[in-house]
Formats: sequence, structure tokens, C-alpha cells
Amino acid sequence: MSEARPLPSFAARFPEALAWYKDKLVLPGEARESVSGRDLLAGAADQLMARFAMLYPGSDRRALVSMWTQWHFGALVIPATAAILLGDRDLPLELDQIAIVPQEAGLTSAIVIPDEGPRRCGGTDPFARLFDGHVAPLVTQLAGQFRVSPRLLWANAAAIFEWTLQQVPAELAEAEALAAARLRLERPQEPDGRRNLMFDAVRYPVEQGEPVRRRKLCCLRYLLAGVADCGSLCPLHADCASAASNAA
Repeated sequence: MSEARPLPSFAARFPEALAWYKDKLVLPGEARESVSGRDLLAGAADQLMARFAMLYPGSDRRALVSMWTQWHFGALVIPATAAILLGDRDLPLELDQIAIVPQEAGLTSAIVIPDEGPRRCGGTDPFARLFDGHVAPLVTQLAGQFRVSPRLLWANAAAIFEWTLQQVPAELAEAEALAAARLRLERPQEPDGRRNLMFDAVRYPVEQGEPVRRRKLCCLRYLLAGVADCGSLCPLHADCASAASNAA
């Protein structure tokens, strides 16, 4: 087998601001280790989380899961969003179709998708396979397996998604895909009436005359041994304990 490689359909157009994530979404090839999405749905995240926990002995499990998902969503949401906005492929991103390549510490190093999928059809939600097919079942699995708030994990995905949209030049993005992306963050409810847990995940309060990018929910990073809060992105700064109770 050949070495796993980035998606050729958009590799040349990948935004410079996101260059670090260019090799995170790849096609099949050799890997020293991989964990299928089906195995994650069957509880395999337990072993990955145990490896990650070795970096932060004695840390709160909710914080470990939160940080693991932030790393995973970075490897998933950032390159997938860029590919969807800049390309025309219907990427097979569903959790039960992919595999992850973990680092030694259990964090997601790359995400392997089976192929680049067919050309995208107009009138369909280009982000359905990403969020409904991957993020939603992963959040459900991890929330139940580790007793972590789904709101917290969705907020992690939404914050990364919102940041990514700022990095992709709007004039280069496909108009229908960009509109669908913004709708994912701006609608209070899903089409079926459920609450949209990505809505209002990032806010821009004005402080000292300037807007400040800030999460609605604390990511619990401060509960990791030796780690402080997220600076201005943290919703309550010094009062992280109150933020944590809101996320519970």
C-alpha cells in the first residue's frame, strides 16, 4: 500500500492560513496504527483516552474528553470544511466510514476517508455528512461513555467550525456551501425542531471598544493538570469553575 495522502481534489487550493491541517484528512494508505470509526462507536475511545490521560495524571475526565475532541475536531472539521467550501465533492465523512490515525498519546493525527466521493448535488446540505454523520454520533457515544455534557462537545466542534469559516476567503468559497455553513451556526433550531447545539457557541462581546472572540461554554481545559484557561477565548476567565458548572 502507498502512504496515506491528502485529498488531491483541493490540495493545491488549501488556504495558507490552514496549512498545518492540509495533511489531516487523507485517503487510504499505510499507517502504523488506525482505529475505525465503527470501533469508536463500540467503545474503543476508552483506550485512546487512557493514553491521553497519561500526559495529565490525575486530571478530570471531562476535561480529558473535551480536549481529546477539540484535537479530533481540529483534524476533522478544519480540513473537511475547507474542502467542502472550496471543492465540489461529497466527501464520505460519516463516522462509520472513516478511520483515525492516532498519535502515541491517543490524539487524532489524521482521519482516513475511503475516497473523495461523488460530485456534490445542488440542493443538499453539504455539511450533513460531516456534522450529522460524524460529529453527532461521536458526541452521543462519548457523552454516554464518559458522562460528559453533549453541549460541551458540540460547543467544541462549533468553535472550531466558526474559526475555520473565518480562515477561508469568502470570495473563493462556493456560495451555496458557505450559506449552509453559516446557517449551521445561526439557526436556533434544527430543521426537525431540535435545539441546535452549535447556535451561539461563539460570541463577540465588545470590551474596551473592541469585539473579543469568546466561547459561550468553558472547555474545561483548566481542569487538566498544569494547564490554565484559554485566555480571552475563555467565557469567564478567572471564574472557570462557574463555567464548568454551566457545561455540566
